[in-house]
Amino acid sequence: MNRSWQDFQIAPLLDIGLLQILAIACVAAILLFAVFRLRGTIWRAIAMAVMLLALIAPQFTDQNREKLSDIVLVLVDRSNSQNIGSRTDQTDAAISQIRNRFADDQSIELRIEEVPGETDTLMFAALDRLLGGIPRERLGGVVMITDGQIHDIPTSLDLGAPLHALITGREDEHDRRLQIRQTADYGIVGKNADFMVEAIDRNLETGSPVSVRMLHEDGTEQNLTLPANEPHRVTIPVPHAGPVIAELRMDENPDETDQTNNRLILETTGVRDRLRVLLLSGEPHPGERAWRNLLRADPGVDLVHFTILRPPEKGDDTPINELALIPFPIRDLFEVRLRQFDLIIFDRYQMRGVLPAHYLEKVVDYVRWGGAALVVAGPEYLGPDGLSNTVLGDLMPVRATGRVIEQPFAPRVNTAGRIHPVTAPIAGSINTPPKWGRWYRQIETRETDNDVMTLLTGVDQLPLLSLRRVEEGRAAMLSSDQMWLWQRGHDGGGPIAELLRRLSHWLMKEPALDENTIATERSADGKSLTLSWRKIGAEPTTATGADPETGQVVRTTFERTSDQTWQATLPIAERGLIRVQALDRDGVTQSALHVDRDVLTSERRNTNSTSDLLRELVLANGGYVDRIEKGLPDFRRVKEERVWFGTNWAGLMETESYRTVIGGITNLLPLPVVAILLGLMCLIGWRIESK
Repeated sequence: MNRSWQDFQIAPLLDIGLLQILAIACVAAILLFAVFRLRGTIWRAIAMAVMLLALIAPQFTDQNREKLSDIVLVLVDRSNSQNIGSRTDQTDAAISQIRNRFADDQSIELRIEEVPGETDTLMFAALDRLLGGIPRERLGGVVMITDGQIHDIPTSLDLGAPLHALITGREDEHDRRLQIRQTADYGIVGKNADFMVEAIDRNLETGSPVSVRMLHEDGTEQNLTLPANEPHRVTIPVPHAGPVIAELRMDENPDETDQTNNRLILETTGVRDRLRVLLLSGEPHPGERAWRNLLRADPGVDLVHFTILRPPEKGDDTPINELALIPFPIRDLFEVRLRQFDLIIFDRYQMRGVLPAHYLEKVVDYVRWGGAALVVAGPEYLGPDGLSNTVLGDLMPVRATGRVIEQPFAPRVNTAGRIHPVTAPIAGSINTPPKWGRWYRQIETRETDNDVMTLLTGVDQLPLLSLRRVEEGRAAMLSSDQMWLWQRGHDGGGPIAELLRRLSHWLMKEPALDENTIATERSADGKSLTLSWRKIGAEPTTATGADPETGQVVRTTFERTSDQTWQATLPIAERGLIRVQALDRDGVTQSALHVDRDVLTSERRNTNSTSDLLRELVLANGGYVDRIEKGLPDFRRVKEERVWFGTNWAGLMETESYRTVIGGITNLLPLPVVAILLGLMCLIGWRIESK
């Protein structure tokens, strides 16, 4: 057998470090023997050398090389868009042909990987994962079977092997769609949010009119005309804070590849520029400061505060310019700027001739038309000049009986308050209610009607904090003037900042604080909607919804759940923007919008099969790209230095990958041989040295 130095190797019987120490010791011993001219030095040196060589264990290995098969990765697109038309059949047929082509070729190892995709097609993420599990030197090529709508195409890729793309679908596919070119993440309440939208239809000339319908949150529709194949500005109103949604719908053609993308959800978040609050204090007192400090600490609130320092009946000679920096601008506030405020707070306010009565009528009209008013009532509320005897008192959710209760009590959250979003976060558990500080004065009141929501109670469970909807606006009354004790931390204090913040934002119609909200959720099987109604007041009866495709109205009933909400199920399988409406036993309705945001995923925005997205990357990696409907290319084995594709063929690289197989090992110094050699040398050395 021919051997070369490449087959030579050592297999030390001891650690290399120990062998080095042993070798140094042997050299030192030989030098010592030589210095002192001891007999047998040469024989001792030869014996030590043989022993060291035996411990090193030199040997020859019998090695053979075997050619390894080349790995070809076949990535199969199984995303949702591949279910359109005949794409699935084309894919399955292509896989079958590739399997048959290399079934008898032992030099090729096919590894077929299916890549699913509900919302995105991430073919290159799958490719990176597969490449991490194979030796790159064995990669013969990569074949992708896809419709070309891939959403993670890198800007560059260096495989060191050919990348081929087989495109499913038809070349004459037609898909008209709506696409957002520029979104509006935020919109100012009371103004419009601007979007740039393009109506794409390659069968129409650029600029041709395309009819589009817009469905607003309130159920109204608007007809629009967009120019084909060019971006156009579309605006939606922002009536409130929080999520604001509208839907665009374009007429469908029966020959479209996919009709889902004929709809487009426009969504923005309404934000208030600044909440404008007018605080009117009847006199200086500790509660006034509490309100002012809390409202001014909120960066989203623009506060205007006036305090009546001296009533007209006070008979002193103090000049007006020493009592206030500016005069009380009654006409400017209540005639010119009234509608600019989001909330008006009357804090221990009395009439006393300062504010003419007809201005209170303007405040009542302001609330009915969509404004908000809060009254903080102390004993002055019941007096001859108190607000209880005015039209504003008639607007409040509770009516005073004329009795002032002066005794210690701790405010408590009642049953309705545990559900209402204003007080639910501070309610604590039923068994362990929070230990809040005591108040010492309360105005006895009674609810005016069944629509009133009392959230906090005081002495003998009398209403302490009550809310009410008044036509388009809202009103609230706090039947005590001692909330400021919480801010001072008296008797442990209480959650005054959180309570007043949530109360004021409810009055200003913050959607997240709406007490009667309907939450919608798509069922797991996608065939229905589940409605959850957080309800205060009369029991709900029925829920209705319209199928966004057919317009058919579906009805169902509510059932109470263990968490004190009401649930109903609407059998609506069609996805999109769906408006639902619920009715209670008092005839009150509540509306909500359901949005299937997964309708227009990346998979559905553009479903036309295309080779354009992959072409540049495939060509950069020496690959073939064309449609399956034209026939599969002829797969050939090519050397690394050759061209990897042609007009009708695709190459798979022949790699130089081998595996070394060790057939046997020949020890040059077996231990028995070494033992015999050492014995002979000792015998010969003894005979020679003994003469």
